Amino acid sequence: MNEGQIRRKVFLRLLGHPVVIAPLLLGVTGCTAAWTLDWPSALGWFALVAGALGSAGAYLTRLLLDNGKTAGAVITEMEQRDQQAIQSALDELDRRLCSSDNDPRPETALRDLRALVRAFDEFADKTDSLHSPAVIDVRSLVRHIFDSSVRSLEQFIDPAATAKILHLPEARKPLLEQREKIIADIQVGIKQLGGTLAALQQLGTGSQSTRELARLRDELDQSLQIASRVEDRLNSLLDQTESDIRSQPPPIKQQG
Repeated sequence: MNEGQIRRKVFLRLLGHPVVIAPLLLGVTGCTAAWTLDWPSALGWFALVAGALGSAGAYLTRLLLDNGKTAGAVITEMEQRDQQAIQSALDELDRRLCSSDNDPRPETALRDLRALVRAFDEFADKTDSLHSPAVIDVRSLVRHIFDSSVRSLEQFIDPAATAKILHLPEARKPLLEQREKIIADIQVGIKQLGGTLAALQQLGTGSQSTRELARLRDELDQSLQIASRVEDRLNSLLDQTESDIRSQPPPIKQQG
């Protein structure tokens, strides 16, 4: 979503309003009637010009009196559409994780992350003005942790599938061990997010709550670093797995 898209949608939304279109349609109808009934051409042209001017005036009036309402509605609709697309992609990821293997932990982690992010958003929307800036910072960090964790889970499907491809135990064992470490790190991050949410919900007022918010932000910074390391480790694991696959000897064809 960018400023150009918003301006274009606002322009089309205002231009397409019935109050703006109606004068022009009446002018065109009058011009057509004058031509059909063989009335003086000046009368038809007058109706057309009057309709066009009426539409232009109605558009300018709506633009001046709109006070940003249409732009706000357009932005809200675009955000809702983007959110629907994001949620659909997460639903699809959930289905892929479920079907990739018999281990329920990755899809459970994804569902827990989605539930925590929703809870953080709901809390931030209801927070008072005193804590609002700090809570917004916390929510931003939570979003970064969520995005990094989702990227890791998206790539998680490949190691799960690759473990089935690598038939040699000595090749499969290191891959599965790394997978266990990555799952454990993601679960630790989810637990910390849950603890952060619980602490936020118990915040009071005064200097003590300000110090508590600062502590929570520091903890989330550490969680974000862990999530980034998990993502990097998974990328390295994928590269190693691809190299292991290429090094596997080709299957021996049985003689018929």
